[in-house]
Amino acid sequence: MNLDAYNFSFNSRAPVEYKPFLEDAMIQAGVTTKDRAAAFLATVGHESGDLYYLEEIADGSDYNGRADLGNFYAGDGPRYKGRGFIQLTGRNNYLAFGKWCVEKGLTSDENLFINQPELVAQPRWAALSAAYYWANTRRSYNGTPESINDYADRRDFVSVTKAVNGGLNGWEDRNERYQSFYNYAGDILPGEGVNTEPEEVEIEIPYSRANVTQDTYYNCGPASSQTVILAATGNLIGEFELGGMLGTTTNGTDYIGQFPAVLNSYINGAKYTYRDLPNYPDGDLKEQIWKDITRSVRAGHGVIANIVAPPDNYPIGTRGSISPAYGGGTIYHYIAVMGVCPGEGRHVWIADSGFSPYGYWMSFDQLCTLIPPKGYAYSTSDPVIQNSNKEVILFGPDQIGALHEAKMNTREILDILKGIQRDTSLILDQLVGPERKDGNRTFSGWPKTATWNGTNGKTFVEYTTGLLEQLKPIPAKGEK
Repeated sequence: MNLDAYNFSFNSRAPVEYKPFLEDAMIQAGVTTKDRAAAFLATVGHESGDLYYLEEIADGSDYNGRADLGNFYAGDGPRYKGRGFIQLTGRNNYLAFGKWCVEKGLTSDENLFINQPELVAQPRWAALSAAYYWANTRRSYNGTPESINDYADRRDFVSVTKAVNGGLNGWEDRNERYQSFYNYAGDILPGEGVNTEPEEVEIEIPYSRANVTQDTYYNCGPASSQTVILAATGNLIGEFELGGMLGTTTNGTDYIGQFPAVLNSYINGAKYTYRDLPNYPDGDLKEQIWKDITRSVRAGHGVIANIVAPPDNYPIGTRGSISPAYGGGTIYHYIAVMGVCPGEGRHVWIADSGFSPYGYWMSFDQLCTLIPPKGYAYSTSDPVIQNSNKEVILFGPDQIGALHEAKMNTREILDILKGIQRDTSLILDQLVGPERKDGNRTFSGWPKTATWNGTNGKTFVEYTTGLLEQLKPIPAKGEK
């Protein structure tokens, strides 16, 4: 990323140390083209005041009790107020961001931001929270839900702005930034830039993270197959059933060649085959492996890889993901390749049933050192037309809209209600005093024989009668 070009529209407020965080955020959000880069950076720049405001200035008390944000507990409003480059707000959204980071291999604790919400105001997480929102938002302005990247791809910056802001507040500044960034978009792509052809965008197959881990120590083959089949068909097949078909025993599953028939029996039209890889691949064969994996993933079908990982070559997490916790000598294992990233030297997303955090990016180069002398099973069916935003949607347009549209469209109503609440409180305090019982007003009417705070111990009837007596006109001399 050319930071000088970035500063052109951000008035040089962006610290140099923000550069790697911005690059990573753009990669995680699928911002890999000029159109997307211009839209993303213009939006982030406006929302954060040139990356200056990483936390909402207000104290957040206005968000207390907001059920649409998940703020059900006392103090949730200030605790989960707007933070990050696009102002992540509310308990629900902090939790969803944590889950997304776990799925991306960026942390192993989905409650990280619930327990430490102030982290979202730190540059790395501030940038990633913007990436999370950008990648997971789905809005519909023409009847079909679309992603922010979809809008950016057709240069519809109005819809981009509405998806983030709920309206067009600050449009003049936003659009000026967008036009400026667009002139420099070739210089502000992450790293050295990426190929923008459709087959060269990052793709991840959506799959259930809840069913990745294997049931027994020897079931990595059935568990990996289960992940691939569930992602392709929506059907959860038991590991015991799959293990029976694969011939799995306590010694594991013998051979990668046993997988295609099983996978094809559950996934119609997948056309799985396999490739033995006895030695580290040379240039041409290595390129063929990348094409096999990419084609399979683009078709929505995961790749099963049989790997051998000695202690000096345990898988290493890349692109900011956590390395899996391998240990105990040489590991003989099956994993599922569920995503590809063509940039930065090529990377693959691994669903790993045996080792925490059970999902991580790994370099394609290292994968090629782990597969020999085994092999891999892959689909040869025609790729499905996809774009880079094909990932799990943690929550949909209703929740996202409730957050941002409520911010824009209900503020006036909230101010009116707050005024009514204040006036009512003052009236009640004047009438019955400020006493509370369990936090609630004690006033429930004026029984005739009851005393209350404003009557100096007299009953209501006695007190009001006295007031009326005082209001009687004093008779003139001679009058009765």
